[in-house]
Amino acid sequence: MDRWASGIDTAWLQLEQPTNRMVVHGVLFCDGPVDVGTVRERVAQRWVPRYPGLRQRPQWSAGGLGPVRWVDDEPDLTAHVDTVPLETPGDDAALARHVGQLMSRPLPTDRPWWAMHVLTGWEGDGTAVVVSIHHGLADGVALNHLFHALADDPPGTDEGTPVAYAAPPKRRRGVRDVRLVRREIPQRLRRLTRTVAGSSRPGGAEELAATGTAIGRSTALIVRPPADAETALRGELGTAKSARWTRSVDLATIKKVGGEHGASVNDVLCAAIAGALREYLGESGGGDDVPRLRAVMPTNLRRLDRPVSHWLGNEFGLVLPTIPTDEPDPDRRIERVRRTMASIKRTNQALATFIGIAAAGHGRSAWTQRLVRRYAEAASLIITNVPGPVRELTIAGTRVRDLLFWVPCSGQLALGVSILSYAGRVRLGVAADTGVLGGEHGVDRFLAALDGQLARL
Repeated sequence: MDRWASGIDTAWLQLEQPTNRMVVHGVLFCDGPVDVGTVRERVAQRWVPRYPGLRQRPQWSAGGLGPVRWVDDEPDLTAHVDTVPLETPGDDAALARHVGQLMSRPLPTDRPWWAMHVLTGWEGDGTAVVVSIHHGLADGVALNHLFHALADDPPGTDEGTPVAYAAPPKRRRGVRDVRLVRREIPQRLRRLTRTVAGSSRPGGAEELAATGTAIGRSTALIVRPPADAETALRGELGTAKSARWTRSVDLATIKKVGGEHGASVNDVLCAAIAGALREYLGESGGGDDVPRLRAVMPTNLRRLDRPVSHWLGNEFGLVLPTIPTDEPDPDRRIERVRRTMASIKRTNQALATFIGIAAAGHGRSAWTQRLVRRYAEAASLIITNVPGPVRELTIAGTRVRDLLFWVPCSGQLALGVSILSYAGRVRLGVAADTGVLGGEHGVDRFLAALDGQLARL
């Protein structure tokens, strides 16, 4: 049935531009052959009936004002799920080139805005299954659940990952944004009330003062985001994009390092990204005088103890943390990231940006682009983190060795780093504007710096 899109989903549809396609790409690295007929059958059984957006395409309103309407358009799975041999020699470099080409072009607009490519000949008889879905349909968490739905035995909530299926959707007119805000605001007010009430206890006054300071700074940042420093990460975007990914890192190792600093896995990895950027920018002419930068960081607002909605969609806000690219000491980088993220958690920055972007989605595309461009100009890259399955998956009996995804860059951002955990391991996906980062060699330099930082954990 046709339906109105939510404001937040409309906004991500509006942000599509030739120099930054709003498409989330993911890949399942499979150890052996995966029959495309089996994949199509699984998509027909588990994706298309359960998720309306996968059998609909967006229809823009007259004059381009207001939310888009999702209209029914049953997918032809022979077109949506294709199979092609990976370019010889079928190694990771060939796969990276293929994904980079996908990043550089739009999804077909005469059908639902998603696609799947079963690439044969990866590392001999292996298979790489690449999933591409427009951000207006799903965010990274939702894509992760689509990965689950392809598996032979999808993980459940008892394994730390919500199941991929929910109750059949009811007919609603784009009110998901309102429901999320109504759910979140009381929770956050209760949290603030507890902080105020606890101000008389030991350490309570300090916590209240820190919360007030954090909220004040966050409000100023959202209302008037300052432009980030001019570095080699800034430049005129082109249509050519590059995809890379890091070596696999043991999750237990990252947790151990984090435990030594009272930091989270995300804190440790953001510090490693900061170190890699410091090295890359230093080699790009910055020397040792690399400025502190800021990142756009999507922050999940979903309840992870519940199944993902059949609407899939987007339930996240944006925060703008500083990352210590000016800090030469790795331990101090972790500590600085930890303090920054702890401060942001005291605020409602993510919810505020969600409300702003969702509201903009009810207007013209130019309004949304202007708003998100303001946030993007205050940062130099986007960093996102999605928790993946806690155990290995199989598809049609074939082991899925690894999972990976790439976040699209919005506005004028030229670099995105995506963190995904899978079965006790972590990989980082790198999506880059090829021209801004100095060509394929420049992207390789950043990847080498990032791998080096991860190896030193």
